[in-house]
Amino acid sequence: MKSSIQNYFLNLLKSGQGLHFVSFTCRYGKFTMYCLIGPEENIMQVTFAPEKHQQLQKDLKSLNRNVYIGKQQQKKFPYNSMFADYFAGRLTEFPVEAVSQLIAAETDFKKSVWHHIGKIPYGGCITYKTLAELAGSPGGARAAGMACGANPLALIIPCHRVVAVNGLGGFAGGVVIKEALLTLEGTVSNTVKNNSNKQI
Repeated sequence: MKSSIQNYFLNLLKSGQGLHFVSFTCRYGKFTMYCLIGPEENIMQVTFAPEKHQQLQKDLKSLNRNVYIGKQQQKKFPYNSMFADYFAGRLTEFPVEAVSQLIAAETDFKKSVWHHIGKIPYGGCITYKTLAELAGSPGGARAAGMACGANPLALIIPCHRVVAVNGLGGFAGGVVIKEALLTLEGTVSNTVKNNSNKQI
C-alpha cells in the first residue's frame, strides 16, 4: 500500500495539488459523513466513522508530510447533492465509479470482496458467508467481514448490505447507522435480522 500511495503523493507534489476533506451531517438520521477527495474530484474515502477518517489522514501525512490536506466547506463539496439525493430516497445507484487509490493499493482478496459488494442491489443484502464464497474463499466469512470493515468507500461500495447469518453484523460507522441505511433502502430491519426474502 505504501509504495502505491507514495507514488500518488509524488505526482500530487509535482503538480502542486493536494487533497481536501469535508465532514457534514446528513439530514436523514442526523449522521455525520466524512469524505476525502483528490484534486480531480476523485473520491478517496467515504466513511461514517470519525476515527477511520482521522487515522487515514494521519497515515497519509506519515507517508509524506509535504502533501497538502485541507478542509473544504460542504457547499463547495462536489458530491453534496449526490449524497443528499441518496438520503432523500431519490438516488438508488451512485453515478460514480468505485475507484480510489486506497482500493488500488489493497490485496486481491479485498478487491474481490469490494467488487462483489458493489453488485448488491439497492434494497437487497447478502451474508458474510455468501460474500466470502463469491470472493473465492469458502469458509472465509470472518475475513470477508474484516474486508467490509476496511472498505474505503462507504455507500458507494455498499458494505451495509452485508449481514450476518443471524443478525445485522458489524459496521464501521456503527450498527445503528447500518440499520437506518437498510431501512432507508426498504430492506426492512426484521427481514434482514431473520435472513429471509431480501437476501440474494
